[in-house]
Amino acid sequence: MSKVKYRVREYNPTSAQQGSHSFFAEAVINNEITNAELAEKIAARTGVKAYEVTTVIAAIADIISEEVLESNRISLADHTGTKMVSIYPKVNGSVSDADIERETTAAHTADPSVPVRTRAEESDLTTDRLNWVLGATIGVKFSKQFALSKQAQKVKMVATDTAIPNDDEPAQGGNSGDNNGGNTQQGGGSQDTGGGLEP
Repeated sequence: MSKVKYRVREYNPTSAQQGSHSFFAEAVINNEITNAELAEKIAARTGVKAYEVTTVIAAIADIISEEVLESNRISLADHTGTKMVSIYPKVNGSVSDADIERETTAAHTADPSVPVRTRAEESDLTTDRLNWVLGATIGVKFSKQFALSKQAQKVKMVATDTAIPNDDEPAQGGNSGDNNGGNTQQGGGSQDTGGGLEP
């Protein structure tokens, strides 16, 4: 079994913070594997030259960047077809009655000929109100395989340890691994940006 590391952190909320005193687990990452290191590992297993693998990895990254701009979902799977990760475009954005009333009231104050509206319409959700990001999900089976294969080791943080990367952005609240307390997601779940697990 592979060995993964975690640490236990204590949460002592102030009077201005939510939640109660608790302890929660947080994954510890040893290293970030670079493209060059990944290429060396692939070369060692396949016999393909590392520089050729690096070229392929770069091409995959370029293709993913192109495909998401075409509103496509890219799914990467292992040799058995088990889906590992999917990357896709994701959009957030909304407009409410309160938004429209506030905005039209301000416009009316500046120009009385602009009518005050109290109800939002579909056309009010303009492109400038949208926030586009890339979402990513981890395959359920792939995640479960990790959970079954791992051997967890509790560690104390030292100078060479790195806590879970910031770009993972654990969810807030009870299932978080951040300063808000709670527990990291259990059962091989995902802390990803786009919606967690998928089949």
